[in-house]
Amino acid sequence: MWWVLAIPPAIWLGKKIIDAFDDEQVVNVHNDTPSVVPEPFPEKGDLTGRKVVVVGRTGAGKSSLINMLSGKDCLDVGSVASTTRWIEGVRITLANKQIVLVDTPGYGEAYTAEDYCARLVNWVEKHEDSVELLVLVLQADSKAHAEDYQLLRKVLGVKTQLPVMIILNQVDKILPSRDPFETSSWSSEKSRRTLKSRHIAEKIEEVHRQFGVEGYRVEPSVSLDDAFNRRRLRRMIAQHLNGTSTAD
Repeated sequence: MWWVLAIPPAIWLGKKIIDAFDDEQVVNVHNDTPSVVPEPFPEKGDLTGRKVVVVGRTGAGKSSLINMLSGKDCLDVGSVASTTRWIEGVRITLANKQIVLVDTPGYGEAYTAEDYCARLVNWVEKHEDSVELLVLVLQADSKAHAEDYQLLRKVLGVKTQLPVMIILNQVDKILPSRDPFETSSWSSEKSRRTLKSRHIAEKIEEVHRQFGVEGYRVEPSVSLDDAFNRRRLRRMIAQHLNGTSTAD
């Protein structure tokens, strides 16, 4: 009858062997499974040469901003929904040099912020040698920029020395929204010390505080206006590309 007493230990030992085998199988499954690589963005236009990559959430006005900087309606823009679903290059001349403004899809509609970041990081890695400036476009009337900040940190994790310029777009929406600008120059508007210009200056300082960044330019823009601050923005981009950007 000794074998009866041996049954429980045998059952226990058999269970341990089976569990160990199952654990090993699970480990092997995880180890053999490659990390998921996101599908790349589709590409359009001329993407050869020095690149300035324009990023931001849906509705921030990236395509409109590129049209304004180029002085032409190169990209389709929508007043209701986003129209960009791909990476598209627009070639312009700045300071007698050819560069490519790279429009990107927005996140928040076509892509989640996580998916957008993964695709963008992969694209920047692919073009690391020719990407020379990152332009992050923020909506002036938005108070939350946590996703924008995370996007910036992830891209800089790929190319740590990449210069960054933050453009605060649609500043005409900042209260009092009905007060028009009297000039096309932000420097002139700022010196006028109107209530609107003071609110814009305060928003720029708030962006600096939220992002915790020193040395990044934060410039205002009205991308549907082909004149406001255009000359200054083009000059700032050229200075970044030449490595001569200075605060004023």
